[in-house]
Amino acid sequence: ARAAAQAEAEATAARAAGLESSLAATVASVTELTCRTHAQEELRRQMHETIQALRGNIRVFCRVRGGGGEAECAVSVPAGQVEDTVLEVRPVDGARGVPQRFQFDHAFGAAASQEDVFLEVSQLTQSALDGHNVAIFAYGQTGSGKTFTMEGPGGDPGVTPRAVERLFAHAAELSALGSSFEFEVSCLEVYNEEVRDLLAPPPKGGEPAKLKLQDLAGVVCVQGLKSTRVAAAEEVAPLLAAAQRVRSTASTKMNDRSSRSHYVFRMRIRRREGEGGECQESELYLVDLAGSERVKESGVSGEQMVEARAINKSLSSLGDVVAALASGAKHVPFRNSKLTHLMQNALSGSSKTLMFVNISPLAKHYNESVSSLRFAQKVNGCLSSNKRGLPGK
Repeated sequence: ARAAAQAEAEATAARAAGLESSLAATVASVTELTCRTHAQEELRRQMHETIQALRGNIRVFCRVRGGGGEAECAVSVPAGQVEDTVLEVRPVDGARGVPQRFQFDHAFGAAASQEDVFLEVSQLTQSALDGHNVAIFAYGQTGSGKTFTMEGPGGDPGVTPRAVERLFAHAAELSALGSSFEFEVSCLEVYNEEVRDLLAPPPKGGEPAKLKLQDLAGVVCVQGLKSTRVAAAEEVAPLLAAAQRVRSTASTKMNDRSSRSHYVFRMRIRRREGEGGECQESELYLVDLAGSERVKESGVSGEQMVEARAINKSLSSLGDVVAALASGAKHVPFRNSKLTHLMQNALSGSSKTLMFVNISPLAKHYNESVSSLRFAQKVNGCLSSNKRGLPGK
C-alpha cells in the first residue's frame, strides 16, 4: 500500500511538473504573441501616418448641396473622372464662356450620401486615436449644407456622430490589444469674438458662460471649460443635442435658421499602452463654422449686421492661418481672431486638418459659391484649370 501511494504521489508530481512546463510554455507563447501584436500595431501606426502624410496634412474637400433641379444648377461634379476631384462652375444668366473648373482633394456631388462623405474622412479618427490632433471644418455660405454635413438629421447622421461612433469602435478593438482610453467631451461656440461654453449651466442672464483663452507653455487652455467624461458613443448624443439647443441662430433672407456662431465640438483623448505605459494625449475638433454671407444678400441689419461682420472677419483670419500653415510660413497669425486662437492646438505640429467647402448648386447663389471657391484656393492653393479665371481675379 505504501509503495502504491508513493507511486501515485510521484505520478501526481510528474503531472504537476508537466502542467507547470505547459503553463510556462503557454505564458511564453502569449508573451511572444503580445510583443508581436504590439510590434504590428506600432507598424500599423507608422504606415497609417505615412499614408496620411502622403495625402497631405492639410486637405480641402468640396461638397455640393443637394436639392437643386437640373435647370437651376450652376455647380456640379463632372462625370467620367477616375477620382472625383474636379468641380465645375457653369456661367449663369446666359453668359457665354467655358465652364470654370476647380480641383480639390475630393469633390462630392449633390447625390453623395452621408456615408460616402464619412468614408473619405474616417481615417482621420484613427489619426486622433494614434495621438495626433485632428481638426475638421465645414465652411460655406449660409444655407449651403454645413450643419447637414457635420451633424446631419437624426436618421442620417453627419460627420460628428459618425466620427464619435468610429472612435469608440476603434478604441474597443485596440483595448483588446492592451491599450486603454479615456474620452472627454466639450462643446463651445465663438460668437462675436466671445468664447462660450455650451454645456455649462448658463448664468442668470440666460446666455452660455463666457470663457477666456490662456497660453500655457505653448498650449492654449480654455479657462473654466466644462469637460464631460464619456465611455460610449451613446453618452455623447445627448451632449450634442444640448449644445445645439443653445447655439446662437437667427433668421435671414438666405436661411430661416442661420448659425450666428462657430460651433466647436472637442473630444480629448488619452491613450495608455498597458499598465504604467506612456500616456498620449490628442484632441479631435469638429467645427461647424458660421455661414459666410454678403450683407446685401442676407438682408441683415442692427445686431445681425454686427454678427455678420464678426463672422466674416474670423473666417478671413482662419483662411490666413491655414494658408500660412500650408505654405510653411514662419509666422502663423493664430491670435488674429478668437476662433483661430482657440484652434491653435488642433492646427499646430503634426496635426491633420480637413476643410469641407460646402457649395449651393443653385444659379442664384453663383456669386456666393464663387466666393467660397476663392476662399478654398486661399486655404490650400487648389489648382484652377479655368481658361477665363475667376471674376475679379
